[in-house]
Amino acid sequence: MKTGVLGGTFDPPHVGHLRMARLAQAQLGLDRVLFVPCCQQPLKGTLPVASAFHRAAMVALALAGKDSWLLDVRELDRGGISYTAETLEALATAYPRDHFFLIVGGDSLRTFRQWHRHPDILVAAELAVVPRGTAAADLGELPKKRIHTLRGRHLPVSSTQVRQRLAQGEPVPGLVPRAVAAYIQRQGLYGSGRPKAGRRID
Repeated sequence: MKTGVLGGTFDPPHVGHLRMARLAQAQLGLDRVLFVPCCQQPLKGTLPVASAFHRAAMVALALAGKDSWLLDVRELDRGGISYTAETLEALATAYPRDHFFLIVGGDSLRTFRQWHRHPDILVAAELAVVPRGTAAADLGELPKKRIHTLRGRHLPVSSTQVRQRLAQGEPVPGLVPRAVAAYIQRQGLYGSGRPKAGRRID
């Protein structure tokens, strides 16, 4: 089975995450995609804004109705700093017959050599790169046969952008799935509180 792995803080999950999964699945023939919320990213000095519970709940809502897209909470259960190499090893143990593809944005490759045990990552999984400013040709000594640059335009949306808009009471139409927007509103996440009269956040 060909399994895609899309990790991230998902704080909150947005349509850009879903597009990355869609591009990888369509072009690489993936049987399924695992969405893996991290507990804490090693290369970020700040903790996630929303709790692990809320982030997992939002990912689950974003994946509703997509049978081949699954939430995997092993990094949240493990706690502490989330290392991709360790997660891929755990997935290989859990699914020994699967062939893994790690789905990343092109911008993430700028720091790939700083990732914990990055050579082991390329042994455990091939990279599925969604173009975002860095191409596979920029990767120097990294094995090109293990790296697939996907076709398609990335969506210019980020979780930071979504959080900022919500904190300012601005709507986020088309930036997050409607079910996620409704959950954020109900829970009052990211300083959204109750929407202003006559305004919707979804």
